[in-house]
Amino acid sequence: MSMQNDRELKSLIEGLLYVWGDPLPVKDLAEVAEIPVKTCRNLLEQMKEEMEHERRGLVLHTVGDAVQLTTRKEHAPYFEKLFGEARRKRLSNSALETLAIIAYKQPVTRIEVDAIRGVRSSSALDTLLERGLIEEAGRLEQIGRPILYRTTREFLRAFTLSSLEDLPSREEVEALWEKSDAD
Repeated sequence: MSMQNDRELKSLIEGLLYVWGDPLPVKDLAEVAEIPVKTCRNLLEQMKEEMEHERRGLVLHTVGDAVQLTTRKEHAPYFEKLFGEARRKRLSNSALETLAIIAYKQPVTRIEVDAIRGVRSSSALDTLLERGLIEEAGRLEQIGRPILYRTTREFLRAFTLSSLEDLPSREEVEALWEKSDAD
């Protein structure tokens, strides 16, 4: 299928991203759309600007070198109301704590996570693995060859981060803690 005008190509790209659902690498998107990667990137940037300018309900979200159609963050309370709070599974505090340690220290072993938390983290790790937020990243070359863990692309998607560089700095996290303690 050969498409000439940008409007039709944007329509095709939007449809492909909608149907795919998950983050789709730009090179794969360009290949399927039968256009050069550079053209695809330019069209995606235009689409992103148009969606923002028009305040559309869907936005283009970048996850590493992949893109995904997502809903606006500010609309989340309405989706929760539509689907009901019971359907949304929240992570426990121990799972969130474990995930934060892995996000900032990765790759990291369970023993290292346990040492930082001061308690066993096996259950939290199982939950995070099950939800696809972390994955095994090999084994440490030492006695027992413990498993190393790292965050996944799903982690980036779930927290609407383009990359790990988008994580708040230690100083920003400490400032948030100080602010919450003051409240």
